[in-house]
Amino acid sequence: MREVSIQQLWNRAWDLFKVNWLLLLGLVVLSIIVSLIPYIGALIVVILLFPALVQAGYLVARQGQSSFEEAFRDLSSLLKIFVYELILELIPGILIGVGSILWPGSHWAGSILIVADLIILFILNLFGWAGPYAILSGRAGIFSAIGQSFSLTAQNFGTVFLAFLLYISLAILGLLLCGVGLLVVGPMWYVFRPLLYLALTGEEGVSHS
Repeated sequence: MREVSIQQLWNRAWDLFKVNWLLLLGLVVLSIIVSLIPYIGALIVVILLFPALVQAGYLVARQGQSSFEEAFRDLSSLLKIFVYELILELIPGILIGVGSILWPGSHWAGSILIVADLIILFILNLFGWAGPYAILSGRAGIFSAIGQSFSLTAQNFGTVFLAFLLYISLAILGLLLCGVGLLVVGPMWYVFRPLLYLALTGEEGVSHS
């Protein structure tokens, strides 16, 4: 287990966000706008824009700066990130599908299913968060990235769990500020996560100025 300061990483994420705010915030806003397009908007976001945001955050953490061109340049990596996230979402999706078939019209069963789905989704995101960065760093393929992410989180559970709790707290605070705070906290989260990954794995990231 590595000693990692969550506060220092958030400070670094803030510094990097200030330098790359146009790129990060631009991708977030673009994703919101595109998601409003009927039928295909959501697909474009999950297949292309969300992976591009993940890749942009990773490049910012590694290099200090990135660009829209770099965020979309490696299409194979974007596809791998999409497939990885799709695999993580399959279990909750299957649960919802099975519940809809087995308990149609049952409100209590549906409520239990929704709660169980949210819990599973949180656990999968908690343990699977590092997978995309293992893929982008070249350390793992799609399936091996799952195992690496779960192992990294298990070995550093306290640090990772604290980071997620802090993000949730900041996101709630952002919502209370008429949602405007999310336009900062959200993009920062995409820089903070690769910074956390680099710190926990001992890989070299951008130095703190």
